[in-house]
Amino acid sequence: MAPKHESDRWAVSPYNFADSVRAEMTLPKQVTICDLTLREGRQYEGVNLRKEEVILVAQKLAEAGVPMVQMHHDDPEEVKEVKALDLPFKVEVLVHPTATLNPETCRHEVDNCLECRADIICMAFAVSDYNFGLYESMGKMKISREEALAKACEAVRYAKGQGAAVCCLLMDFSRLDLKRLLNICRSLADAGADIIRLDDICAPIIPAVYKHHVREVKKVIPNTLVAVHSHNDFGLGTAALFASLEGGADIIDAGVNSLGERAGIPNLAEVAAIAEILYGFDTGIRLEKMCELSKLVSDLWKVPVYAHLAGVGDRSFSHAAEVHYVLPEGDRWSFNAWAPETVGNKSRILWCTYSGPFAVRRKARELNVNLTARQTEEMLSRIREQVRWRKRTVTDTEFVELARTLGA
Repeated sequence: MAPKHESDRWAVSPYNFADSVRAEMTLPKQVTICDLTLREGRQYEGVNLRKEEVILVAQKLAEAGVPMVQMHHDDPEEVKEVKALDLPFKVEVLVHPTATLNPETCRHEVDNCLECRADIICMAFAVSDYNFGLYESMGKMKISREEALAKACEAVRYAKGQGAAVCCLLMDFSRLDLKRLLNICRSLADAGADIIRLDDICAPIIPAVYKHHVREVKKVIPNTLVAVHSHNDFGLGTAALFASLEGGADIIDAGVNSLGERAGIPNLAEVAAIAEILYGFDTGIRLEKMCELSKLVSDLWKVPVYAHLAGVGDRSFSHAAEVHYVLPEGDRWSFNAWAPETVGNKSRILWCTYSGPFAVRRKARELNVNLTARQTEEMLSRIREQVRWRKRTVTDTEFVELARTLGA
């Protein structure tokens, strides 16, 4: 079915699907979203989940239709328990560079991943000029780049020999000479890697570079899947993922509520919605489960869902300016591009200095409060006064109480 710019849930630009626009893209036939909440999401201060909490999150990710989940090699028993649930997603286990630097350690971790039934083993390799020093500082090895690549290929061949599906994560790919990057990708693919993941580490890249590099990598390894991992250090994580998609990336990484190192990673709800609505992909993810999943993770992590977070935040579909309420009957799209129920959210009336009588009437109808024209004007005056002194919105309970004082 061809993607649609209009439905009962959204009304977006038809040019998203125009041939003249898409001709400049190299979109894959299908995209897989890999959720990193149970790996990157735990690299957040104060977070230390109990095993039953990990299992609960895994179950909720499965209910939301997430097709691929990444976990960490440090706790194989945890991976075993998630795999024992027989959930309908692939479990990728990241083997951190602290283990992959040393071939013997890497073999041991590969064996552990296989024992816990990981679907994919993702081995992280340090490749850029900045990261390469880790071989000496962490791996205690003085080694040339050629030797390091040979050992990485050896690790891939070992894992493939044990029957594993293998992903090779290339750290800090954009600060590596492109020719060298392409040579590494080709060598690892020839050694048997099923997926090459380009990891930006600290996001020192404009989106156009993601698109360009993914496209160049796809040229040299056309039969190998390409994944992209981005960060929000410059607030461009989501833009980076979709630039990568336009370059042909097959797998893109995201996490619930953007939780992760430093400024975090792209938000799962945003990424899934953009892929489905703006690009027309069927990701298999149940968008209507996004708010429920977001609230669960917020509760377990003890990190709030920030009100302005796209899709799942309380303000995502909410309006304050009066002009947003002065609309023809039945108009849904003048100030919205998608409906809140798409992701299990709802719209809310927000109060600010620009609020007007139409917003008051809308809220009164919503709360079954009957106001006369005079009472409406008085309510508006009092709401503005409350906002001025409280420095926050007026709650529904406060709205009803204010109406009572006016005799409504």
